[in-house]
Amino acid sequence: MTPRELRRALRQRKKELRGSLPKLRRLARERAEQNPAIQREKRRRRIRRTLIVAALILLALLLRCDCQPAPPPPVVVVEPEVPEPKPKPKVAPAPAKRPPLKASLPQQPRADFDNGPRRSPNWLDDFRLQVSARSPRLAQCFTGTDGPGALRWTTSVNPESGAVSDHDLAPVGPGAELSAKQRECVLKALSNPPYRLNESVARGLPDRISLVIEF
Repeated sequence: MTPRELRRALRQRKKELRGSLPKLRRLARERAEQNPAIQREKRRRRIRRTLIVAALILLALLLRCDCQPAPPPPVVVVEPEVPEPKPKPKVAPAPAKRPPLKASLPQQPRADFDNGPRRSPNWLDDFRLQVSARSPRLAQCFTGTDGPGALRWTTSVNPESGAVSDHDLAPVGPGAELSAKQRECVLKALSNPPYRLNESVARGLPDRISLVIEF
């Protein structure tokens, strides 16, 4: 670096330091104000200044005060008030009793309604067989557990596509609840792949099926 470039760099550095000087002063002032000793001294000064101002105001009031005694207050004679008599409340007359209304309607004939038990869909047996065929995959979800188990699986079945949704799993009998990992494994085994059902018979049957699965 030549002497000219060095002088230029020094002037630039000096200019930067001068520009940052106000900021450094402000930071130093803020740090000094955060000092507990300085804050206590400022608090004492404010209190002393307040006391001095209050003393000056009190002294000015005393100087302006008239030394003559104040005249006695006028005597006010208060006459006792006589309470006005309260009017008696008016009692409204009781309404006249009306006889109860009597009305009768002729009996209307009603049509018979067949409310017999709903028949199970024709594809339910195929659905149960396909669920039972997935028991080995379900058993892998409970590797390490003692003894056999059973689950109640409630789901909505779309007979046309064979897809299942809106699952509800609950252990049957005594036992611990399913963990998040076990629940994910069981739902994956029961949902994929979709079931193969008779589409022509199952069309238009939105069914919710509940099965007990043993593994």
